[in-house]
Amino acid sequence: DDAAPVGGESFIQWVIEDDFANGRPQWEHVGVQMVASVAPYEEAKIRVLNGSHSCIAWAGTLAGLRFIHEGARSPAIRELAYDYITDDVIPCLDRPGAPSPVDLPRYRDVVLERFGNEAVRDTNQRVAMDAFSKIPGFIAPTIRERLAAGQSIASVAVLPALFLGFLRRWHAGALPYEYQDQAMDAATAHAICAAPDPVAAFCADAALWNELAGHARLTDAVRQAMQRHAVLIDGGKP
Repeated sequence: DDAAPVGGESFIQWVIEDDFANGRPQWEHVGVQMVASVAPYEEAKIRVLNGSHSCIAWAGTLAGLRFIHEGARSPAIRELAYDYITDDVIPCLDRPGAPSPVDLPRYRDVVLERFGNEAVRDTNQRVAMDAFSKIPGFIAPTIRERLAAGQSIASVAVLPALFLGFLRRWHAGALPYEYQDQAMDAATAHAICAAPDPVAAFCADAALWNELAGHARLTDAVRQAMQRHAVLIDGGKP
């Protein structure tokens, strides 16, 4: 017997696609969600949890914070993540005629509450890394779908705006920690930051945006987001 306590979150979720060749254990009796397709659950996790996690890490770093829970407890930073999910992600994942099996507003609230858990002690440095793969994977799909539907991208555009502010801080050697990004070409990233119009150069980068690179509405939305949140992006408290 090991009497040492083990800390853990109250939240737990295990989703398994119910597609087996020759029977399976009755995992649903112990809390596992057995579903016809894991795709909507994976998409919710990527866009709601991973996207907002990055948002809080970039914003928290710009605000001079060290830990994720500090940013998640900042009303201004939490609002950025909340609006991103509510305004742009949920409408993409819960469409008329194709409702999501996930209760997305509840999932949003649970995720943001979990990020505020001081006991986890997750660092902005860890979560902020690898943005050159996270933006194409976590954030660009929402922008792409909102643009295709002719909808606003004002809330989701805050995330690349935050990262561009973060990247410019990296370019100036002013980050409080070493930034690691396996997908980033350092010379290209420095060139973006040194360009006469860093927003246009950033939004034209094909590695980040693929077919959206240079899209006028993307560029305009990121530029407006940087202007709206200039105090935070330029290094002040939100």
